[in-house]
Amino acid sequence: MKLSELSTKQKIVIISVVILFIAFFILFIIRPNNGYGNEVGINNYDKYISNLPADRRNSINSTLYNIIKNNLKSGNPKVKDATIREKSVINNYNKITNVNSGTFIVDIPSIKQSYSIYFEWSADINNVNLSGYTAAASCLSKDKLIYGDFGCKDDFTNNKTNNDSSIILDYLPYSTFNYTITADLNDNNKVSLNVAMILYSTDTRDGNRDNSISKYKSEIVNWIKSKSLNPDNYVINYSIN
Repeated sequence: MKLSELSTKQKIVIISVVILFIAFFILFIIRPNNGYGNEVGINNYDKYISNLPADRRNSINSTLYNIIKNNLKSGNPKVKDATIREKSVINNYNKITNVNSGTFIVDIPSIKQSYSIYFEWSADINNVNLSGYTAAASCLSKDKLIYGDFGCKDDFTNNKTNNDSSIILDYLPYSTFNYTITADLNDNNKVSLNVAMILYSTDTRDGNRDNSISKYKSEIVNWIKSKSLNPDNYVINYSIN
């Protein structure tokens, strides 16, 4: 039977099937890779970080996939219940550098695991103030685990040494409204801390800049002490914006 001999209804059905097939082919056969690899999606971005760009979500999702895979006894992550923990989100925006950054805790009930997520982004993709760490996932300190200790390992814990200075890696990255603390392991296996400090208008007006910097540095030292650690064991590198 020729196409011209078909009824209008039959033509509509055939055209609809062809359109559905093309859509399926595009979505599932030639769909481009997101650039970050496999992902574990987080269900409630829009509730807590609605302005997070799709590209950054993909980066976080891929980072989450990798850390979960490293902490599974076998197989690949196939979880669909990853959610951002309520009241765990810390968002920072630096008006001077035009860089957004923050942290949150993600919980996955089906596998009884939780992780800390650090993210960073800018509306300007060529922003030279970006650190290069678009997303990072790390283990939580045991007091923040709601499902119990699962022997978590991440890029930091895999490189821990036996010296006491490495204990701080259990608590990093750490963020407040005014600074974010991350860490590096030096060639001599000593931990150095990297502090990205953000100064807002209240910190810089009326000659208050130096007082604000001193205040935040003191807060950081006290935070280290609150973990029963000695601040003198660390080289602290400050980046102040």
